[in-house]
Amino acid sequence: MVYVDRIIFLWSTKEFASTKDRRSFRINVDYDHAVRVRWSPDGRALVAYKYNGGCIEVYKVDKVDGWFQNPTKGSTFPRAHMDDIIGFGIAPDGKYLMSCSNRTELTVWDVRGNVLEKVDTFLISTYSAKISPCGKFIAACGFATDVPLWEVKFNKSGEFQGVQKAFELSGHKSGVYDVAFDQDTSKTVTVCKDGSWKIFNTKIDYQKGEIPRCLMTGTYELNSAAPLVALSPSGEVVAIATGTSIQFFSAISGNNEGTINQLCSGQITTLQFDSTGKYLLVCADRYVRIFHNVPGYKVALEVAQEKLRQPKISAATRERIEFQITENDAFLKKFE
Repeated sequence: MVYVDRIIFLWSTKEFASTKDRRSFRINVDYDHAVRVRWSPDGRALVAYKYNGGCIEVYKVDKVDGWFQNPTKGSTFPRAHMDDIIGFGIAPDGKYLMSCSNRTELTVWDVRGNVLEKVDTFLISTYSAKISPCGKFIAACGFATDVPLWEVKFNKSGEFQGVQKAFELSGHKSGVYDVAFDQDTSKTVTVCKDGSWKIFNTKIDYQKGEIPRCLMTGTYELNSAAPLVALSPSGEVVAIATGTSIQFFSAISGNNEGTINQLCSGQITTLQFDSTGKYLLVCADRYVRIFHNVPGYKVALEVAQEKLRQPKISAATRERIEFQITENDAFLKKFE
């Protein structure tokens, strides 16, 4: 978590459920503040994008007995954007980083701070840019109705080959505010300024001419705030934040599964499911709020019940599904 008072706070998620007295560890940002932070894949470094400097800075963090120790400032990348950034990330395999301005400038870096390639998004204004969980693609959305995805290519020996346009997500009738992926990048969700959201099948062989297919279109309650979207790792739940509220939708049926209203006094700035899909993390009002993904359990229960009705399933599969049903049903009864 970052504050404008030059501090980055770190917590251990292992302590969230075990104690009310949650420890935090602070890293001071000299003469600046971070607007985006990301962990390196190995968890040994924190990568921050500094607001005033307009640059990426790396902080190395040690752990002793499971707790953070001895933060040291590592490398500082050269400035690549003169405008505010709307996208920042590091690939899951650690091969590259991405930063994107609110104009059309998207930059791909290596881990030493060298610019690998600069890409023009051709979106007039870019609203969001993200690296897919598989690390293969970068998606960007903005003023245009289509969402382009680029493939970041490396050869078998790990040498960078270039950034190539892979495909586009098409079908919206207005600008697209945000984009998100499920765990294996097989599904991608987009949210549009006209009050619609779409889920696309992105598990395709685009090099053979396959194009992404829209699996579902839904609508959300629109207000003056630009929406944010998150997709659960299983691809079964869509969460859309608008201002101070969050709406949940089933990615299977499209039904509205619930709404959290007036969550904060300010505007929600970040929305993300954890890697297990059990929790939704929300940033607003200088807090990180963590919610049980109750709609996720409900949708997973419905999916499991439907699978159980299918003919010709093995005894082992039936036993596994019945266990999932029992587990999800027991959890939901706590929140009736």
